Amino acid sequence: MAVVLPALVSQAIVNIYAPTGNTSAPTGTGGEPSDPGWNSAGVVSNGTGNSSGVYLGNGWVLTARHVGAGTFIDSSGTSYAWDGATAHDITGTDLTLFKLAETPELPAATLATSAPTTGSQVVMIGNGRSPTSDTSTLYYVDTDTDPYTWSTTPFAGWDSTARGYLTNSTLDMRWGTNTIEAYGFGTGTLSGIGYYFYTDFDLTGGTTYEAQAVARDSGGPVFYYDGSQWVLAGLMVTVGTFSGQPSFSAFGGNVTYAVDLSKYADQINGLIPEPARYAMLAGLIAVLVIPRLRRRLRSPVNA
Repeated sequence: MAVVLPALVSQAIVNIYAPTGNTSAPTGTGGEPSDPGWNSAGVVSNGTGNSSGVYLGNGWVLTARHVGAGTFIDSSGTSYAWDGATAHDITGTDLTLFKLAETPELPAATLATSAPTTGSQVVMIGNGRSPTSDTSTLYYVDTDTDPYTWSTTPFAGWDSTARGYLTNSTLDMRWGTNTIEAYGFGTGTLSGIGYYFYTDFDLTGGTTYEAQAVARDSGGPVFYYDGSQWVLAGLMVTVGTFSGQPSFSAFGGNVTYAVDLSKYADQINGLIPEPARYAMLAGLIAVLVIPRLRRRLRSPVNA
């Protein structure tokens, strides 16, 4: 069956090992990856509903441009308001940065400066719709129609089958894994996405926690372990689905598209000081200012 690319819309993580689970940070035990940055991921809440985002430090949050700025809610449920004015779109991409009214004491995700190789395993985190079942559902499909006809029972004219998961309106932050299938640059139906990579949802033969984005995962981080640390390699922005596929579902063969952040790391870091650079600047100011303050305090004071 051919994959159909929808317009950019808010897209939740469904994984085949525990479709309704993985709602807390991975532990690094029992076959789980180590925690890539669970506490830097969160929810972006605004007038369009709740989607996903990731904290970059110094009060800045990165999300999808089509999601937009809003209140950032961390993994513990604590809310941080947008300052209401400061937001920057990254030209030619579906990315937006916005500034919070206060600086949270949250771990900052580190942007990847080089792209992982094709086949690299990644961890995806998003706040999206929850699966309605722990097991996949078999559908019978007629691919001679457009859109395709889908049914959970055999019918005259069906010529293919597909397995997948339906979701409900409950939103939960969860994680899953996949591997990078390929890279590209958005044109046509993907115009405006910028440089991207995508993952393929394999119901058999995939990663242990094989995952696919669904509704409201847009803006969710995709992490990669580069051999020494977890880095923020991508940001989920849209999915590829089959013609006529049931709404808000995840089927084997669907794909998740993420903006390749290594291509935009310089632009993003140019807008927000890196934590290390910010700390270095603060230290330099302290070196220059504190001795002067001490000298003033030691100067004689006239009665």
